[in-house]
Amino acid sequence: MTSTSVDPLALKEQGRYAEAEAALRERLFANPADRAARSELLHILLLQGLAPPAQGVSRTVAVARALAGMRGAPALGGADEGARLDQAYGMIRSVLHDLPDALKPRAAQILRRAGDYARADALGDLAELGRIAVHSGDVAFLLHQMSQVKTDADRREVLAQHRLWASGLEAAARANPLPQTAPAKDRPRFRVGFLSSDLRNHVVAYFAQPLFQFRDPRFDLYVYDSHPGEPDSLMGWFVSRVSAWRPLPPDDRDAAAIIADDDLDLLIDLGGPTSGNRPGVLAYKPAPQQATWLGYPHSLGLSAMDHFLCDEVLVPPEDDLLPEIPQNIPGGWICMAPAAFPDDPALEPVSPAERNGYVTFGTANDPYKFGPAVIRAWAAVLQAVPDSRFLMLRPEAGAQCFRANISALFAEAGIGPERLDFRPIRGGVRPLYAEMDIALDTFPITGGTTTCEALWMGVPTVTRLGPAVYERLSGSILRHVGLDHLCADNIDDYVRIAVDLANRPAPGLSEFRRSLRSQAQASPMGDPARFSSAFYNLLGQLLA
Repeated sequence: MTSTSVDPLALKEQGRYAEAEAALRERLFANPADRAARSELLHILLLQGLAPPAQGVSRTVAVARALAGMRGAPALGGADEGARLDQAYGMIRSVLHDLPDALKPRAAQILRRAGDYARADALGDLAELGRIAVHSGDVAFLLHQMSQVKTDADRREVLAQHRLWASGLEAAARANPLPQTAPAKDRPRFRVGFLSSDLRNHVVAYFAQPLFQFRDPRFDLYVYDSHPGEPDSLMGWFVSRVSAWRPLPPDDRDAAAIIADDDLDLLIDLGGPTSGNRPGVLAYKPAPQQATWLGYPHSLGLSAMDHFLCDEVLVPPEDDLLPEIPQNIPGGWICMAPAAFPDDPALEPVSPAERNGYVTFGTANDPYKFGPAVIRAWAAVLQAVPDSRFLMLRPEAGAQCFRANISALFAEAGIGPERLDFRPIRGGVRPLYAEMDIALDTFPITGGTTTCEALWMGVPTVTRLGPAVYERLSGSILRHVGLDHLCADNIDDYVRIAVDLANRPAPGLSEFRRSLRSQAQASPMGDPARFSSAFYNLLGQLLA
């Protein structure tokens, strides 16, 4: 039997699926109520491929294998990504009539990834699918829930789902709490820890880099790493800039005990329930103050969390949407540092509109962030701008099912397929912004990295602000770069702003190509030293 000391997540990252499956089954044999192990076992089955049901295999396992690819790039990445998405989509449709409830959230994810929003919605509404996901341990699904929000009741339901999930973590922590320790003695520097699986070649790391490059001498930095895979060169860069780098064991309490032994003043979580991260550790309150920043645009629902590091734009206008205390970083919640936003690729100084004679709108956002309402708004923009085109920069664009489903939604709104340009690409999207005049953001959950990338490449982004944090990410970026006029309060304004931009004379769009990067660099968003100083000054105020 596989030793329980073996980390199944590490085995999974190494592609050793059979060994990871055996380790998880041993955990479940010892504790059948271990929902996290059950959820990870399902993920392992998903990642093992689209194998047909074998003799003796249960229907649940057969369906799980039919849902291979639900976790995104690890299962569907590569040159044949579109073909694999088509295959997964076809198999999902073939089993929808007897899909177990526990698998419906995963099925909804892949259906949305294929652009089949109607079938995804038919599996259950926001409340039904979210609570199924929480009870089955599939908490990563909660991020996808944000894109389904339509009303204030929906926003509060998503928050309730986070609290429901958090209540299970808190119950485990109460049942086996950490021992009480004496308060920290006076010492010359504050101790701040970062809990993350993503301080490596990952977008979270790119935005976190300035804090480690321009570390304030008042602070000692500790990193608690939950990444189960091999280190990369960027991880090595972070390791060289901290007081301590602690790889975490698989058990949340053991991990929390390691953090508590370091006697921190503040612990900052960078990932919430996203893949590889360890929010369960936070329920043990291993530091006297705990905060969320950067990697997850929502409250974790944990009573053990004290602060939400953000800025004045991100703060919801209604207090009850963010239980943590918002702490505003002056000048913006993130920074477009040169390490993440280099001069290469160079800017194309002439807009596509000036070269082509028509305006090209587009997006590089994940399909889970948009749906029929967003596509109707995009179609309304195209309707109002004759001969305009829409450019879809997504890996899913290589799948026939995605192209057909998205084209059908545009057609329902009066936009023919000749005006749609699907470009299958994963990563390395920045050069293709040379073919886009105006980026149209998603809503309710907006872009973040994609908005920064578009601006960096001279492409203005039109966004719609909503009440919750995840509805204000792009708005914060635009306002701190001095582009408030691109932020809409409703869909009608969103369409109007996009149309007004497009109706500028073509040289006006070219001016964006030549000015937006320098405008970002000259703003608070483009000064990593200033950002780091503001961040550490805020922490100093919290810990004084």
